[in-house]
Amino acid sequence: MRIPISLIVDDGAPVNPAYWLHPEQRNVFLVPNDFTADFAAFCVEHGVRGKFSVLPMPSGLGPIDQRLNYVPQRHLAGFLDLMQRRIAPLFDITPELLTHQMTVNLKTGGLLHLYEDEWVARASVEEITDYIAHALRILKNVGLPANGVTSPWSTGRHNERVYAEAIGRAQWRVHRRKRTWYFLHTKASGPPQRPAVTWRDRKTGQQVASVFALTGDPFWNTQHQSSRRAALDVALKGVDALLSPDGRSGRVRELFDAGGPIVLLTHWQSLFSNDVRAGLAGFKELVRRIEAVFGDQVEWVTCSKLARQDGSAREEA
Repeated sequence: MRIPISLIVDDGAPVNPAYWLHPEQRNVFLVPNDFTADFAAFCVEHGVRGKFSVLPMPSGLGPIDQRLNYVPQRHLAGFLDLMQRRIAPLFDITPELLTHQMTVNLKTGGLLHLYEDEWVARASVEEITDYIAHALRILKNVGLPANGVTSPWSTGRHNERVYAEAIGRAQWRVHRRKRTWYFLHTKASGPPQRPAVTWRDRKTGQQVASVFALTGDPFWNTQHQSSRRAALDVALKGVDALLSPDGRSGRVRELFDAGGPIVLLTHWQSLFSNDVRAGLAGFKELVRRIEAVFGDQVEWVTCSKLARQDGSAREEA
């Protein structure tokens, strides 16, 4: 039996989410579509699968099923076309709530002075259900039906059962989906963690599973280096920490030897590296090492498939 391996990509958007989140830094605003196309083409060529977040209202700039402030409509349309044609066939698509920043007031459309993780910690299951359902509808409107949910920052950590129930109820409301999953937790050391069911409704048969990332993001620190060479050095060190050139050490080796699963984590802005693209270069090197070391002993799968492979969550999400 082959060991399942999956890639989690957080914060996907036609813009760099760090631009508005960190105004004290110098960040490139638009993520060029040729970068997105390069990532997609590599994943297609190498059969990489996993989860890709698409922010429904990135940085609160507007809903992607309408228009985004400061973003050319042609750029947004190009991004969505790549998501539909190249990314969605390989990856589960999820919202990462709505903005991954300020909470949206669903009644007025304005932004609250409260980040989404803090709002969820105080909200009722009904309020969170409405919020997630709105995110799911936006993605559905652009041809990207989401079978799971990604949690910005620590969203849901302090009221996880309420959060999980809201995810299940929102998926049922929008997609009539009985089985769904979410990403919240990262476990970058120790034995692998298999997906775990965190909420179920025995009357309706609804069920929600938590899928863990099992590495840190090896490319996060490529974003603000002094040069592309320095960023590439950081990326390569991150690759080495996951899998040495000879394949004998690193987190991926640990997870493989323990029977998996292997769930890799990165962020869209980490791959982009402020347009020096060092994270993407590192990611390509990591995939090539995995192929060279493990060959057909591993199988790229989506996160929803991981959730189904868990004994109590094996039905289709």
